[in-house]
Amino acid sequence: FILKILTKHFGRAVASQVRIIYGGSVKADNAIKLYQSGGIDGFLVGGASLNPAEFSAIIASAAV
Repeated sequence: FILKILTKHFGRAVASQVRIIYGGSVKADNAIKLYQSGGIDGFLVGGASLNPAEFSAIIASAAV
């Protein structure tokens, strides 16, 4: 959705250079679904980063 808006206003060349970082609630059990949904280049991990096991699982899911 965001990339469509950027393309409309700034053109495809600019939109293709923008990286989308998801800043919602990221947990190990939803990270893979979010990443596979497309349009997301990374996560801004909050509270889950305080738990090493949870954070490692999030990293592993994005490495698939």
